[in-house]
Amino acid sequence: MDFVFSWPVRIFVILLVLFSLFVDGAGYIYRFVHHIPLNAPLPHSEHPNFGGWQIYLHKGLDLEGGTRLLLKLEDFPKGSNPCQVQASSILVLERRVNALGVNEPQIQGVGCNEISVELAGVNAATAQAVLGKTARLEFYTWVPDPKAPAGYDGDPQAGYRPKPTGLTGAMLVKATPVLNPTTNTWEVELQFNSQGAALFDKLTRQAVQQVGQENHIAAFLDLTKKDLENWDKPGVAAKLTNPVSGKMLSDPAVQQEIPNGNAVITGNFTATTAAELADELNAGALPATIKVISSQQVGATLGQQAVNASFLAGLLGLAIVVIFMIAYYRLPGLIASIALMCYGAIVLALFKIIPVTLTLAGMAGFVLSIGMAVDANVLIFERFKEEMRAGRTIGAAVEAGVRRAWPAIRDSNFSTIITTIILLFFGNGDVKGFAVTLLIGVCVSMLSAIVITHNLLYVVMKLVPIKNYRLFGVPQMIRRPEATA
Repeated sequence: MDFVFSWPVRIFVILLVLFSLFVDGAGYIYRFVHHIPLNAPLPHSEHPNFGGWQIYLHKGLDLEGGTRLLLKLEDFPKGSNPCQVQASSILVLERRVNALGVNEPQIQGVGCNEISVELAGVNAATAQAVLGKTARLEFYTWVPDPKAPAGYDGDPQAGYRPKPTGLTGAMLVKATPVLNPTTNTWEVELQFNSQGAALFDKLTRQAVQQVGQENHIAAFLDLTKKDLENWDKPGVAAKLTNPVSGKMLSDPAVQQEIPNGNAVITGNFTATTAAELADELNAGALPATIKVISSQQVGATLGQQAVNASFLAGLLGLAIVVIFMIAYYRLPGLIASIALMCYGAIVLALFKIIPVTLTLAGMAGFVLSIGMAVDANVLIFERFKEEMRAGRTIGAAVEAGVRRAWPAIRDSNFSTIITTIILLFFGNGDVKGFAVTLLIGVCVSMLSAIVITHNLLYVVMKLVPIKNYRLFGVPQMIRRPEATA
């Protein structure tokens, strides 16, 4: 394990610890730069921001509070299985939640027509605005209906009503906002999959053979079954086809057959609105209409007092561990305590950078990983004391202690890593939170024990010649000539 003593490794560890201290202290640095009192909490909507990079500890719903939504699915496609539609909708909602930057969201089905959503750190208005949008894109042709009134400003939809074609955003591969160089207007380009391309080819081939309004294919967003049923009522068609506030995005005449599955949505788009529509469509088209039936802002279930008590308990436990290590192992224990502080700084920095949503279960995983980090140091120091009693020099005992303790440290930690990976794949919610924090903690604990503690011991031995072996927790030496090295 000579690479542990190489200067590149030492420089990397030093830079890693300094970077971790910067990340961990980002909140105080931010307060100092913006002249905010160091003991004043930052507003909930404000986080330490360095060049667009926000650094803060993400808390779960049980620690921070957030939003709980209950969504109902309506207008299921004909012949579809409600449970399968619900499962597809959950996948779409997860992609939309990812756009909010929420980690470990709780999204699960209730029955076969409802979905429960819990989002930590997101207010109810934001959650409802993002998840409540159906972004259900559908294409319609027009069929004659003498009862149908005129559309917006007497547009040619008078005497016609929209007819579903079966072509929807669910067949969409991607949507891209583009600026038309000819008209200097923003549009949204659509690329359909093979099923959608074949259907769009059929629709355009039929449309070019028609005249008047039947030659048009309209794109509607979030048009419901109720809208279609009320189309004949006064004012409904005009409202739905309004180019500014209506649900009809565009109603172009088809000039030629389009066989490649490409379509363009035109309308009163700005760069922002075109990008927003493209994002909504790319996030996934829901296979059914979604309705928010309850939305509530929830507080932290543990409460701030309980959170403070949990952190206090963690600090108290860490202090006890440090006192024990120093009292029993003396100088190596002090060095291990310093390495343990570095370990804590690195792990917390990783929690903020990745980021990891810290729940009560996640905190338990972190505390458990601290115990495993101490356990690795204990193995090294016990081996070190055995080598010292065998008559080795301090430097040789350090090297031999680490080398002989490594197999046990490696095997125990890799067994834990395998277990956490299994929990990540098969667990959900709080179980995943526990597994993530434990996995990160175990990986960093090996770095702490093998690299940081090892190098600190080596440097102290080189810079400070120490002859009092009691400082190493070895009261007496048993010198064996064959064991010296």
